Amino acid sequence: MHTPKISRRDFMKSSLAASAVVGMPTIIPSSAFGADAPSNRVNVALIGCGNIGGYHKNWLTQYDDVRIVAVCDAYKSRRTAMAGELNKHYGSADTTKIYNDFREIIAHPDVDAIFIGAHDNWHTPMSIAAARAGKDVYCQKPLSLDLEQTKLLRAAVNDNKRVFQFGTQYRSESLYPKMVELVRNGYIGELKRIDVWCRNVRNDADKYNAAPYGSMVEIPVPEDLDFNMWQGPAPMVPYASDRCTPWGGYHCPETSLGFVAGCAIHPLGVAQWGNRTDHTSPVRYEGTGSVPTEGIFRTLERWDIMCDYENGVKLHMMDMETAKDVVLAYYKKKWQDGDVVVFHGTEGWIGDFKFGSFAASNEKLWKQEFKPTDERVYESKGHVRNFIDCVKSRKETVCPVEMAIRCDTIAHMVDATSRTGRVITWDPKAEQIVGDAEATALLTRPFREEWKIW
Repeated sequence: MHTPKISRRDFMKSSLAASAVVGMPTIIPSSAFGADAPSNRVNVALIGCGNIGGYHKNWLTQYDDVRIVAVCDAYKSRRTAMAGELNKHYGSADTTKIYNDFREIIAHPDVDAIFIGAHDNWHTPMSIAAARAGKDVYCQKPLSLDLEQTKLLRAAVNDNKRVFQFGTQYRSESLYPKMVELVRNGYIGELKRIDVWCRNVRNDADKYNAAPYGSMVEIPVPEDLDFNMWQGPAPMVPYASDRCTPWGGYHCPETSLGFVAGCAIHPLGVAQWGNRTDHTSPVRYEGTGSVPTEGIFRTLERWDIMCDYENGVKLHMMDMETAKDVVLAYYKKKWQDGDVVVFHGTEGWIGDFKFGSFAASNEKLWKQEFKPTDERVYESKGHVRNFIDCVKSRKETVCPVEMAIRCDTIAHMVDATSRTGRVITWDPKAEQIVGDAEATALLTRPFREEWKIW
């Protein structure tokens, strides 16, 4: 086990040294040594060994041209268990090394790509540091708690010519690409409105240790957990039984923006794709929202926000409970909970319902044959596989950094509109709110200097 701690100064020096030698990809083309030769393998590291880390592991261990060579997690038991599983899979006791400090992984010269599955608070800081150190990055959603950091991320990825994949995998799954192609090619007429809704903080409340929204009772930190690292740049707060759980990772406002970012981001990515707006975001936001007044989970519990694009299309952002009455006005089947996108055109609608159950005002749309002149979208044969292929080819992924930033911006604007109760105007070129200092203040976060790695 690798246990030494490194200071921020040492980390920055080692990262700069690594970045100085990454002008060309470190992966040798398969034509030189064969597809599965060690010289053609992508060495990856997993930061985060919980639920999301398990998702990454399960995909990556299917590929002969990938080796997971390092793991890290704030929970000792999780990183130890993950390394044990991987070394058993690879048939070697030391293929996958355990690291207590993720900064050692980012600085490690033998790591080609990093999968960031830590909780929300860490996504952008780790991505920036990894890109500057010459690593390609698969970053889980949501992207950031601080929109100023996303500008640094864009520069880090682009300046260092890094491959970046955002973990909003709908673009690589099921019928989503076909749905987007039907919308882009006018098979529902002229696009007028997009409905997006998702789960909220009330979802899975039965799994919280204390009602209604997480225990506020301070208790000792488990010996298994490095709580200081878990909080990272976020302000230090009392440890409670609901804080460092999956739900705490999703809903504690110090370390998360909530499901408006963590779940809505999936259908938002498809909405942006269908509207051809990966390069921008809506310019006007108006509506209402609310946050809990009890417990430690203080992210949005309700939101109903209408967002206007410059091209005239409206984006209706809603939590799942708010959406129900709106949606059942046109969707005449049984309601199902989920994270959903529906496109409305002048000649009908088309969307997904409940995690991949697709529907349309005219079901024949799903059998529509495309004409040779129709526009087709990026073909991804699996989100993780797409990332690995792009690491080797140096091509752009299906969910690149610009797409991630613009989607993430929408979640921040919906949150700010819900909390202020005011109409917000957004300038997508300057990437700033127009004329509202209070709302602007919601877009950045204070941080603890000891964890500033960006």
